[in-house]
Amino acid sequence: MRMHRRFGRPRVGAFVVSLLAATALTSLAGPSRIAAQEPGAGVRQAVVTVKGMQCPFCAYGIQKQLKRLPGATKVEVELAKSQAIVSFTRDADVTDEQIQEAVRKAGFTAGDIEWRSSPKSTAGSQDRD
Repeated sequence: MRMHRRFGRPRVGAFVVSLLAATALTSLAGPSRIAAQEPGAGVRQAVVTVKGMQCPFCAYGIQKQLKRLPGATKVEVELAKSQAIVSFTRDADVTDEQIQEAVRKAGFTAGDIEWRSSPKSTAGSQDRD
């Protein structure tokens, strides 16, 4: 390990930066609360299966591209399930092809896309098993 000239201590700056970056990106790949819930009122969600995603850096790249879609309000990537959940405003006009292209720009292949929506009012909604 190299010693810092001025202070006589080991230089660990690069290691610390790498550790912090890995920790931050790992949080992106953690379990998502939104996956177990129905979308909120006035929200549409696309649940996208992503092929080839293996690490938090992959998840970050996918999240970054999907956030650029018109009307995207929230993007959560679940590394363990190999899927991304994109929430859109109710009036967003986004197609499956646009989502597939965003995933492709991140360097991955989009699989199945499942659309979920909720009524404008949440009164009388039921939980699904």
